[in-house]
Amino acid sequence: MKTRFTRLFPSCTVPIMGAPMAGVSGGLLAAETCRAGALGSIGAGHHNSEPEAKCLEEEVERFRKETASTTAPSPPLVVGFICHSTFASDDGWRLTEEFLSRHKPAAVQFFAPSVVKRESGDKSSTTNNIDLAKRYGCTVITQVGTEADAREALEAGTDCIVAQGTEAGGHGCRSAFGSGTLSIASRLVSIVRSDEKWNNIPVLAAGGIVDGRGLAAALALGCDGAVFGTRLWASKEARGREDCKQRLADQDIGPDQVTRNEVFDLLQNSISSNPWPKPYDSSGIIRNEMINEWEGKLSEAKAQLSKDDSRIIQDFKAANRGDAVEAFIHSGKGVGDISSIDGAYDIIRRVDEEARIIIQHDLRKLLE
Repeated sequence: MKTRFTRLFPSCTVPIMGAPMAGVSGGLLAAETCRAGALGSIGAGHHNSEPEAKCLEEEVERFRKETASTTAPSPPLVVGFICHSTFASDDGWRLTEEFLSRHKPAAVQFFAPSVVKRESGDKSSTTNNIDLAKRYGCTVITQVGTEADAREALEAGTDCIVAQGTEAGGHGCRSAFGSGTLSIASRLVSIVRSDEKWNNIPVLAAGGIVDGRGLAAALALGCDGAVFGTRLWASKEARGREDCKQRLADQDIGPDQVTRNEVFDLLQNSISSNPWPKPYDSSGIIRNEMINEWEGKLSEAKAQLSKDDSRIIQDFKAANRGDAVEAFIHSGKGVGDISSIDGAYDIIRRVDEEARIIIQHDLRKLLE
């Protein structure tokens, strides 16, 4: 399949990008995603400290090793950064610029927010993270959850835009600020296609897409591809706890068991050195006992957190140390159609085949 996205990344024969999930998307997953013809990526996470920078270097080295024998064109190195933390300090800017200078990745993805401004040394002008990346020859992908954020990213010079709907797993806009995948993706397609200065910019749909039907649906909206997160989290190559991966493939887990709310972030932010800010302090996550207890009662949860003898943080830590049923597991709404933990290569190839059958055969029957 050929789209604006595959033309932007000529090594891609499948219009899919693997999401740069922090703690999940490492060098091996990125390499296998690329080997299947899609665009793999590495999650840099909160790239604002030496330990985080070292972890990223290790995953890049693994990606290079895994793709060393790949025939031309060589797979592109793509890295995703969480911007509210990465660019919150001079150390974050410095470490990220050093990384870009050293590795010159083919592309970077920026998210939460997609555009971060910084005053220049003499404070007479400003620059931003997109300018920084382009200084080192990177193609810039921005992930947004609102039309306003999309317009800001487009004006700042993004090369590709990801429309993240509220069905997505992991962090994203609160439900009150964001929109469903279909709504935000179709709206951003309308925006970029109606302006001649933007009409060649690829738009990818993200959120709840796990198979060929979802990819075909995204293409039918006018998107140039789709981002796969949860489905690649449930892969053999993904980093993270194996029992949590298996939870994604459990038959009793479907969209009814996935919720987007602020419970996880409220608790995690209280002990994290990189708290997520509004409106990104919201996670698509599988329900567990603590979410069921505190969802809809955030004021009470905040009051508990303010007490010296609060049990809520101890319960939170215990839940994450416990088994997969008790743990907080990020997941998108499409999880119900995941039934097994497979290799990333096989996942991408199967999705491509499913989408082609739908586009070439199934949809044509509607016109017969």
